[in-house]
Amino acid sequence: MAIRPLIRIASSTAPGGLTLSTIYGLENASRATLGSLITIAGLEIFNSAKYMSISIFISSIIALPIVLFAGSLIRLFSRKYIFSLACFLIIIGVILLSQNSIISYTLGNVLRMAGAGLTMLCVSLYTMDFIPRKELAQVESRKILFAAMSWVLFPGIGTWLWINTNQIFPFILSSLIMIILLFLFWWLRIKEAEQITEPNKSHLNLINNLKIYFYNPHMRVAYLIAVTRSSSWVFFFTYGPIYFIEAGVPIQWIGFVMGAIISILALSTYFAKIGEKIGIRRTIFYSFLISGLCFSIMGILPKPTLIGIIFLLIATLGMDMLDIIGNLPFMRTVNPKTRTEMTTVYSTWREFSFAVTPGFASFCLFFIKVQSLFLVMGVFLISAGYLSKKMPGRVD
Repeated sequence: MAIRPLIRIASSTAPGGLTLSTIYGLENASRATLGSLITIAGLEIFNSAKYMSISIFISSIIALPIVLFAGSLIRLFSRKYIFSLACFLIIIGVILLSQNSIISYTLGNVLRMAGAGLTMLCVSLYTMDFIPRKELAQVESRKILFAAMSWVLFPGIGTWLWINTNQIFPFILSSLIMIILLFLFWWLRIKEAEQITEPNKSHLNLINNLKIYFYNPHMRVAYLIAVTRSSSWVFFFTYGPIYFIEAGVPIQWIGFVMGAIISILALSTYFAKIGEKIGIRRTIFYSFLISGLCFSIMGILPKPTLIGIIFLLIATLGMDMLDIIGNLPFMRTVNPKTRTEMTTVYSTWREFSFAVTPGFASFCLFFIKVQSLFLVMGVFLISAGYLSKKMPGRVD
């Protein structure tokens, strides 16, 4: 009798929601393992939040053009090879991060960010190629659910390994997860979309692609939403651990506390239904508003306390909602004929947010303390909420 695979997705060459969610979840598990350790290790190396922020800013600036040119590479070499390259970049980046030096920390973040951006690009393209438009919201919510499980469990595991075992073990675990993901990806034998064609000069013209993308006002708003929601998470994972330490949370518990806060993403399917019911545009606006107000309150409290952590929990409600539906404005407005090129530009939201957030924060830290950064972020989120009202009606 033939033995059927435990995961049926292996028998299909056209990826469905479960396939894409599994890939997305594993990639997030690798990053989540080091979620809070990037800051904790950075503070040990630099002994300063300001200089650690500058290092992350430099890494992001270097990683950004790698993702920008990914569209041209995909046109030339296909997505499966770019996805594989991305996995190798993340693995090498994690190895460098384990070396505990300024140069390896900065270079490791470059490779890790570039790899994460490329995997996000490939998964987004597969999603838009094979998932019907009406199912996008539910598939995106499932992807976020799988990612949420990773971010609930693995930051705590990584921090526990860092404190209670050899400090290299979290990095080994992160690398092993990426190796598993790479083997799974090739075992699934995911095919390329039928509409992919041979490259032409316009496809490979990066400047032209940037002009086309940002000339469209709706695409600009979609990019603003993506960058802003990503910046809130970059801020959360970079300066959240510092806030927790100042509030008296033991280092070994930071990962578990952050995981508990993120656990609200388990309600992603329910949140997606709310967004569809009351409208994507309205949901995005109120999500920005809730998060922005809570961050602002944290910034004006006398000092970091348990009350501030509670407001951070409330803020993540809005951030979670933005993660669940934040890609829909782009997915529902992009022209299928230029999907690869426009998705390449759009996917730089991750690297751009990683550059803008620590870059601006490092400048602010010359004049204010870490806690005051939460007020700055709060104002930024509220402003983005009002700008998001310019989304077209067809997003709903």
